[in-house]
Amino acid sequence: MPFIRESWYPASWSSSLGAEPVARTFLGEEVVLYRDSQGTAVALSNICPHRFAALAKGKLHGDAIACPYHGLRFGPDGRCVHNPHGPATGAIRVRSYSLVERHGMVWIWMGQAENADPAKIPVLSAREDAQFDWVEGYLHVEGNYQLVIDNLLDLTHVEFLHPFLADPSDTFPTEVTCHEEGEQVISQYNRPQCKRTPLVAGLWNDAPEVISLLSVMRWQAPANLVQRNCFDVARHADMANAHVQVPFCHLLTPETETTTHYFWAGGRNQLQGVPAVSEGFRLGVEGAFKNEDEPMIADIQGRMKGRELFDMKPLLLPIDKSAVLARRRVSALLKTELA
Repeated sequence: MPFIRESWYPASWSSSLGAEPVARTFLGEEVVLYRDSQGTAVALSNICPHRFAALAKGKLHGDAIACPYHGLRFGPDGRCVHNPHGPATGAIRVRSYSLVERHGMVWIWMGQAENADPAKIPVLSAREDAQFDWVEGYLHVEGNYQLVIDNLLDLTHVEFLHPFLADPSDTFPTEVTCHEEGEQVISQYNRPQCKRTPLVAGLWNDAPEVISLLSVMRWQAPANLVQRNCFDVARHADMANAHVQVPFCHLLTPETETTTHYFWAGGRNQLQGVPAVSEGFRLGVEGAFKNEDEPMIADIQGRMKGRELFDMKPLLLPIDKSAVLARRRVSALLKTELA
């Protein structure tokens, strides 16, 4: 299965990357990440061209990383800067990947270096909004990245799979809509009345038993999703200015055809600056992703047995429209890129 390569992908939260080399696979390519002596993020091929040892298992010498097998050292631009067995010629090198740090994320360009335009990095404006306190997380998903996109664009599964985010006994009606806006696919989940959930109770002191919920998910190719969640009193008319605002960023990078790097961040405009609230929020959200979404996606991936989704002729319901639109856009982009 091919991947869209001419795009920026999340590689690491900025706060998680230091001088210790980190091995990750992106789009089937092995990469080593680290920060040099100036704190600048570096990404190189993780495979030494000599005997194919993993550079991530080596040590840093200044700004260069040394192969743990025979000691060749490679600088941030991929060129060999030290060869214990002869000259360090320009012919000895590994691939260096373009990186940009923005929105608290290290972004990597997996395509042609000359096409790595920073202006193409997704805009995550909520991450720069001072009214929100943020928590971040990472999850390794045993499933194809498009299955994760399907899951995130289909917000109707929340009431069945996530008791922290929704009350499974809730019988109030839900309005689900979907549309395309430029290059984005937008899924909207509206509940003018719904039961208070543990998430809302933890962020809103004295929240009423019945509230109003609006959740809007925006997908942009290849695999970046921005979510706006709004909570207020039941049948609140102005949800754009709701009392409780909880934005999310869901940033995905395919690892292989059947595994995905899932970077998430959740913000809140209530009870800011309270560490206990931040930790409870982080644990609750992480638990939903790790213990409920990921096992379901992994189980589905296993049952597909390497087959493509549409080859299995799935039953498509109206709630699947947004996921289908996103898959069609990915397919079109792949055809264009491979042409």
